[in-house]
Amino acid sequence: MLTNLISRVVQPWTDAKFDRLFTAFAPNGAPAQLLVRLYREYEGALPDEFVPPQHKAYRSLVQRAFGKHVNLTRLDDPALKRVYALYACCFERSETFHFQLAQWRSDATFRDLLSETRSQLIADLLAHEAAERARRAHFSRWYEWRAAGIDLRGETLLDLIQHMEPDDWHEIVMRWDWDLGVNEINWITSQRSCDRATAVYALCISRPGLIATTVDQGRHRKFVQTLAARLENGFYPNADLSLELSMRMRREFEREIETARATGESPWQLTNDLITHRGRLHAPKYTFADGEVRYHYDYWLAQVAKR
Repeated sequence: MLTNLISRVVQPWTDAKFDRLFTAFAPNGAPAQLLVRLYREYEGALPDEFVPPQHKAYRSLVQRAFGKHVNLTRLDDPALKRVYALYACCFERSETFHFQLAQWRSDATFRDLLSETRSQLIADLLAHEAAERARRAHFSRWYEWRAAGIDLRGETLLDLIQHMEPDDWHEIVMRWDWDLGVNEINWITSQRSCDRATAVYALCISRPGLIATTVDQGRHRKFVQTLAARLENGFYPNADLSLELSMRMRREFEREIETARATGESPWQLTNDLITHRGRLHAPKYTFADGEVRYHYDYWLAQVAKR
């Protein structure tokens, strides 16, 4: 015991300088419920959704050790001790991690797995830390941006929108507060110069599958039917833009289109290629935030903000 304590004092772990990167939950021993909860926490995440590096590494380690279909609640005590070592590798600080390495000194393969994973995890956490630092630096002038006026003038929100370009309309629709109604969005989508992707987004976010399959009139029902008819009849000649959607939202939009199309009725005979169409990313000058038209932050930073 004394030798072990002395060794910790005179031989500090070289990776202790990275302890700031780790979120420790139970350095003195984690109950089985915690090990299970951490394993399951992001199990439904899609590939483009953020999963913290620690959770990602832990889940991967558990599956490597016990298989993809492991049920942690049914493991016996020796197996749970191994799971705790995997947990310590991914979440605990250096002292607890190295204690676990010592506990498994007779299993060289398992020790190597822990050491290799720890090294890669530190690299991933450092990269995440750098990315977060860059993000904060990019948005460091947020409050200055919010106070900046724009170069458009108009009595109403619609007046401002009517002076914008299609890329701006796309941004407005994507940031729209639907509690404000659809008057402005109806004007945008009634323009022939409106990009088709803008109209598709406005349609899908309005739940066309629900509207097509229910008798509930809904306050936006006529707007949605009119918009679907425009898309069905090829009203929009411009299809320059892509829909910038997460995988989860893309699935929801495709489900709405498919549900509406299954009625076999017009104006719901739309296809999923409206959603998957590849074009360029929109580059707006303006955005819509907190009920107001503002410069888009990236545009303001590059073109308007004082250096």
